[in-house]
Amino acid sequence: MLLQVKERTLYQNYKVYIVIDHEEDKRTLKKIEESKIAEILPIEKIEMFPARVECVKVTNRDYSIGDEPYFVWLNDDMEVEEGWLQEAMKCMQTFPDKEGLVVFQDGIQDGRNACIGLISRNYIKTKLNGIFFNEIYKHYYADTELFRKSVWIHGVKYCPTAIVWHLHPTAKGIHKVKTDDIYTESMLLWGRDKEIFILRKKDGFK
Repeated sequence: MLLQVKERTLYQNYKVYIVIDHEEDKRTLKKIEESKIAEILPIEKIEMFPARVECVKVTNRDYSIGDEPYFVWLNDDMEVEEGWLQEAMKCMQTFPDKEGLVVFQDGIQDGRNACIGLISRNYIKTKLNGIFFNEIYKHYYADTELFRKSVWIHGVKYCPTAIVWHLHPTAKGIHKVKTDDIYTESMLLWGRDKEIFILRKKDGFK
């Protein structure tokens, strides 16, 4: 995935921040080191959490490291197409003040959620009360809340030409394979986070 970002991102002035969820899994860090990807990709920082914290905290940590005007979040099971970021930035320019949320074509959500996307930091500060992913959630629905809040204030646009495929493993129609321990363990949080989302939606996400 990181090599594809290098090969298929037409911009040169971008930075990469990598945050790994839990220290027990050193395989990711080892693969990054062995690949020498840092020698060809503009990686500014690599961090690893000391314990498993789930994706909301991980994504927020990634967001908090830099201060660039725009931020893109990606997961390690994604594949970018050539020009993906350039297309997303073109869409961002159509917002008033060039500030908002742009969601990509990913083959799963396709404009119906913000599991991945491009967002302007000032939009978060001025329109979302400084909240990117709400850490009231553990694993699910933080992206859904971000998306729904942006829909309500007309701050989100779908860019089908910004293509970032979300390559979930599948088995007989199951969303992810049952042998994926991280996924199956995280499913325990699905009901909890959904209940929180429903209550917060009724209250207007206040």
